[in-house]
Amino acid sequence: MEKEKTIYDYISQVFVIFGATVLILNMFCLLFGKDAKELSTLFSLGDQGLSVATMLQFLAMSVFITIWRFLFFTDKVIKDLSLALRTAGMFTAVVLTIIVFVLLFSWFPLGDWKAWLGFAVSFVISVAISLGLSTLKEKTEEEKMAKALDRLKEEI
Repeated sequence: MEKEKTIYDYISQVFVIFGATVLILNMFCLLFGKDAKELSTLFSLGDQGLSVATMLQFLAMSVFITIWRFLFFTDKVIKDLSLALRTAGMFTAVVLTIIVFVLLFSWFPLGDWKAWLGFAVSFVISVAISLGLSTLKEKTEEEKMAKALDRLKEEI
């Protein structure tokens, strides 16, 4: 049984997502910042770093992702929905939120197919890493629970 989450658990999730995102953005900044400086507001400082505006935008994005996660993966709001539909709903909400941010903050030129392809590739890689880590975490937790159950059975 999972413990009831507090506001501090959700704030922690926001900052874990934010930290991972900033790490990835900094790697992209070092790799592509000089070339992307004129194309994207994300890399307005070139390879020198990320602007405060970019950092705040990604903090806001992290908040939205945490909200979507709360909505789709707790039974507080959406009840009786399969895991597949919850996952698809969250994935769709995150993609739509990112598209809104791209449009609002001019993250890259709308007509540049290379920019959209780069976004798609980086998003797929991020999702794959996230799924891999989530699966590993779940497997580790299941193993801990199985060991605890075995110990409990031995005691009885």
